[in-house]
Amino acid sequence: MTEDDALRGPEAGAVELLTVPANNPGPMTLTGTVSYVLRDEDQIWVIDPGPRDPEHLAELLVTCGEGVRPMGVLVTHRHLDHTAGAATLARQLAARSGLEVPLWAADQAAVPGSRPLPSTLEGDHGVVGHVIHLPGHTSDSVGVLVDGGRLLSGDTLLGGSSTVIVPDDGGDLAEYLQSLAILRAMAEDGRIGSIHPGHGPAYEDPLSALEALEGALAHRHERIEQVRRARTAGVLTLERLVRSVYGADLPEELEQAARWNLRATLDYLAQEH
Repeated sequence: MTEDDALRGPEAGAVELLTVPANNPGPMTLTGTVSYVLRDEDQIWVIDPGPRDPEHLAELLVTCGEGVRPMGVLVTHRHLDHTAGAATLARQLAARSGLEVPLWAADQAAVPGSRPLPSTLEGDHGVVGHVIHLPGHTSDSVGVLVDGGRLLSGDTLLGGSSTVIVPDDGGDLAEYLQSLAILRAMAEDGRIGSIHPGHGPAYEDPLSALEALEGALAHRHERIEQVRRARTAGVLTLERLVRSVYGADLPEELEQAARWNLRATLDYLAQEH
């Protein structure tokens, strides 16, 4: 029995985890933002409603179902591909149900109309999920560990790609490495059995989840060493570092992401970790 199971009623069934992908593919969003609906009998929660796309929001409403009690809308971090539709969806759910539907975010200044995050998502049958603070990609990044060991990772871990550390939004490489290390420890001791990212496919089993976390950590440490070697060799400007580390064939649409990652790595090295 997991810790989450112990916090749910003995007759409670498993929380349903429903996936609703948005149609906003791109270099930074991969195949698009993945929104999630948690359903515990007639209670529902929405995680990362995504872009303010009427068709996507309509699909989320359909997935939530008729006659349900919406308990809240939560965003995993401030970026618009996760948050732009959040306030609209919360209003739609409130209008349809006649209930107050809170919008939760870690940084209320970055997500207008939001409230501070709860530590847990709780329904009639107990705990549905635990909110985990995972700074690194941005300062306000969080994940949700859903009943049954299913981690909604937001942009802390992506499916099939590496995430970007965004210093302009408080992203910090040291904090990101710490967040990954915490998640790896949780996967090693069985608290995380699958990972469901904000972009890209899920890691559906414990071994895949652990391998993804170990791979993300190894990739970051390898990148740190690449930058350290380049600096030692006299590559000092950011533009030269981009070419040295990422190669001359880096697509133009990924150059800004490369600059953010390198700035974060340089900040990390400057702190002499």
